[in-house]
Amino acid sequence: MANDILKKDINLIFPQFIILKASAGSGKTHTLTKRLVQFLLSDRVCKNDIRNILAITFSNNAAKAMKERTLEWLKAVCLNEEDKISEIFKIISIDKEELIKKAGRLIDNILDNYSDLQIKTIDSFMASIFKSSAIDFGYNPDYEILMSNDLLMEYSFNYFLTNVKEGSNEAELLKEIIPHIIENKDAYPWNPSGILLKEIKEIYRKLSSIWNEVQIDDYANETEKIKDGINYIAEKINTAIEKSGLERSRNSSFENILSDIRDNRFSDLIVRGLKNLPVKKFKGKDIQKQEYYDNINKMWEAMGNSIREYVSCYAKSYYFPYLKVYEAVRETVEKVKRQEGKVFIEDINKKLAEYLDKEIIPDIYFRLGETISHYLIDEFQDTSPIQWKNLFLLVENSLSEDGSLFIVGDTKQAIYSFRDADYEIMKRLESKNPFVSADYSVKELETNHRSFQKIIDFNDKVFKENIFGNSEYNGAGEASGLTDFKQQVKPENKNKGYVEVNLHEKNDDAQFEKLKVQELVKELKERGYSYGDIAILTFENDDVVNATSWLNEKGIPFISYSSLDIRRRKITNEIISLLKFLDSPIDDLSFATFILGDIFREVLKKDKTEDKLREFIFNNTDNPPLYKAFKNKYEEMWNRYFNDLFKSIGYMPLYDIVTEIFNVFKIFEIYKKEEATLIKLLEVIKNYEGKGNNNLRAFLEFASDDDRGEAEWNIDVPKGINAVRVMTVHKAKGLGFPVVIAMLYGKHNKGFDYIPYKDNDSNKVNLLRINKNIAEKSNYLGEIYNKLKVKEDVNRLNSLYVGLTRAEAEMYIIGVNKKRECYNPSEFLPHSEYKPTDKPIAESRKNEDDDKGHITPLHYNLKSVSVSVSKNTHTVKKDKMRGEFIHRVLYFIDCLTNNYEKEIEEAIHKAQNETGNLYSDDEIKRILTNHIRKDEIMGYFLQKPGRTIRREQEFLDTAGNLLRMDRIIIDENIITVMDFKTGKESNEEDKRQINNYMDILRGIYPDKKIEGIITYIDLGKIVRIR
Repeated sequence: MANDILKKDINLIFPQFIILKASAGSGKTHTLTKRLVQFLLSDRVCKNDIRNILAITFSNNAAKAMKERTLEWLKAVCLNEEDKISEIFKIISIDKEELIKKAGRLIDNILDNYSDLQIKTIDSFMASIFKSSAIDFGYNPDYEILMSNDLLMEYSFNYFLTNVKEGSNEAELLKEIIPHIIENKDAYPWNPSGILLKEIKEIYRKLSSIWNEVQIDDYANETEKIKDGINYIAEKINTAIEKSGLERSRNSSFENILSDIRDNRFSDLIVRGLKNLPVKKFKGKDIQKQEYYDNINKMWEAMGNSIREYVSCYAKSYYFPYLKVYEAVRETVEKVKRQEGKVFIEDINKKLAEYLDKEIIPDIYFRLGETISHYLIDEFQDTSPIQWKNLFLLVENSLSEDGSLFIVGDTKQAIYSFRDADYEIMKRLESKNPFVSADYSVKELETNHRSFQKIIDFNDKVFKENIFGNSEYNGAGEASGLTDFKQQVKPENKNKGYVEVNLHEKNDDAQFEKLKVQELVKELKERGYSYGDIAILTFENDDVVNATSWLNEKGIPFISYSSLDIRRRKITNEIISLLKFLDSPIDDLSFATFILGDIFREVLKKDKTEDKLREFIFNNTDNPPLYKAFKNKYEEMWNRYFNDLFKSIGYMPLYDIVTEIFNVFKIFEIYKKEEATLIKLLEVIKNYEGKGNNNLRAFLEFASDDDRGEAEWNIDVPKGINAVRVMTVHKAKGLGFPVVIAMLYGKHNKGFDYIPYKDNDSNKVNLLRINKNIAEKSNYLGEIYNKLKVKEDVNRLNSLYVGLTRAEAEMYIIGVNKKRECYNPSEFLPHSEYKPTDKPIAESRKNEDDDKGHITPLHYNLKSVSVSVSKNTHTVKKDKMRGEFIHRVLYFIDCLTNNYEKEIEEAIHKAQNETGNLYSDDEIKRILTNHIRKDEIMGYFLQKPGRTIRREQEFLDTAGNLLRMDRIIIDENIITVMDFKTGKESNEEDKRQINNYMDILRGIYPDKKIEGIITYIDLGKIVRIR
């Protein structure tokens, strides 16, 4: 396949730079792996130890697959497999016997030093460089890389908000920016903090993808002047119209513009047209009216220019308020990251771009332990500018020492622009060699080894004819190479294949798509294809969900590549619901969810217990907490399944609790097909606890947030399952299937956000926001918009190309047209030539996993975890829960009046409803009433002029620890902090704690006297600290 591409080792010239263009199905990964094996086995390639060669991929799965292929190659050579030996002999000059021995030695070396086989993602490689220089960046070498920055960004932002108080810099900043936010929003933002957090996270991500620093320009004064000018001209035009007697034009937007201005909704001017004059064209001979008409015309033109200026300022200043907050929060983010030893994954490239230069590269290699002499890069079209900037210096150094660079890519498959990938990097390298000293060549794999001829012919018509002839999209098609690529058919695939196009107008109920998909899958199965031969491809995750529901409706087995997150599995949700209940027994919803779920239903079947739980729950909705009613009615069942788990919370690690749940409910025994999900759940918990986390509630928050840690919850696609594959085009990239059903929907054009731009010689950038309406009112912004629009069109057309090149034997396209779609891929399809016809004989392939042999069941064994808890331990826990309950009662007491006994009673009832703890009303009321009515205490529960009371207020100490103070009484000259204690007295520890509280308050209120009071409620004792 690659013999014309890869030269024999005796003909290799170093330094060497090869660009390999590889269209879909042409075998680029095979060629890349073969190049790697050639370099490892050859005696003619210098510096070819496994540590001197680096193969870079853009996903962990691709790296894993390439490692497997490399070992398979070496194994085949070692075992003297004739086809592999003959193929490798075409590119290696070595004796056969020595070749076999060397392959064996290499396998042993790799297996003994597996980490030395450097096939990794670009992020992993950059992370290893960063780690080797961590101290230079101010980090400890054992830092943790965070794949998601959400938690830490939220913490830092909330920390920023805690400093927002009257007169603070943070408060003044918010006063300055909130009006900007309000002006640019359609609806009033009652809680702008959520908007601010979302925007600063996006800004952080965007600025991490470029090496420039941000410049924050304030256009407020300029914008106000422009707005005043617009207002002035608009009123003058309106007055002139009224005086002139000219007829107002209904086609003009002037009336709407005037209304926007008077309502101070200037941002609405962006969507107003400026083409039609405010008055109808004057055709009479009245000189005065003609003068008015001409004057209105001039003023209209002047106002249009002012509106264009305003729109330009709007685009440049839209992110001003968010950038100001970003700047204020960024310092806290950096401080917290260093304190906690954490780095965002997106930080690494940014910091390296600022750090790397030619002089430091040798030092980098020294720290890594070996010099990388040969680079092989897969999917190069998905490289971002900042990644290439960092790689460039490393590659340049290797080439200067007779190394090599071998990049493989296809600009037609560049579909990751949303991750800042830039296919133009590869395009530029195809036309110009930046490494002057290297032997340079651009080659192309021209044979399609995947698809049959009729599928290749169909794609030629779509891209080389229809898109090439489309005036709107031919520029984008040409830019990425979609209109002039070369692909030949394998001889054995000629005159074979089948393509069918079905077009339909969009219906809200999606009946056409549903029925067509169900019909096709059924028909394909009847013709001899297995379910595993069929893939359904979509462009959006929502369409994946729809397709899987249609298959499920007909009982068709499927695997959804967009739902490999185990949190979407019903069994996982039931286990999480049980954990939520165990963490908070008053959570009736979680308890009801579990006992009505599949797991507990199987328990009832096994125990031959009649299922009347729905009726039971319905009858006890007004009798919370639900578990107490369940315990009373089903005592035997409670004791068998829940009692030990209930007692274990707070004593056992989370991993052991979940293991015990699996054992108690025989989950592995009942749900054998869910073993992968269940083991993945245990793995997630193990990793979570391995990071030093042991808090059940924090884990439940982590599990409930779909936006965090998705990769940690994903399971690998199960092998050996005969099921229809359903996935997005992005997931399908690099894969092939005997039959593809592609679902095409149109899309609306959207604007472009967070656009970096420079309007001066500074190296700093500002951020722009541009949509079509903005672009129409500014030539400068219009040029930027058009360039971005071409990139967006390239991404869309490339996605279409990827989707239409996955099929091997048959392809069925369901094109759904929506009215008023801006982008409709169906318009490129030659549908009249590909209507349904007689189908060919099924070309079902043998399932790849059939060769793996029988899949051995895991038979995961669980041993019950015995927990022995002494009576004394139960007493301690009971006392602790009672203390927490009394604290909650005191929280509900703000200020008391003469009717304080009733007010204390009401507070007790509130705490009971919230916590579910049914302690004796009389006992708690008696204890608290006797304590609070004391003269030394009652005064702190009464309202006084100028007094402010804070209950359970949280503060951070100087070490960053979160502390909660029970009650703070802020009077004019003195602040009193009260700490409530139940049970026994712990004199020194209690005093240390209250002194710590007082130190914190002194730092916040330096001008006030601070005193502390420890109140021992059960002992009736009061200790004052001054």
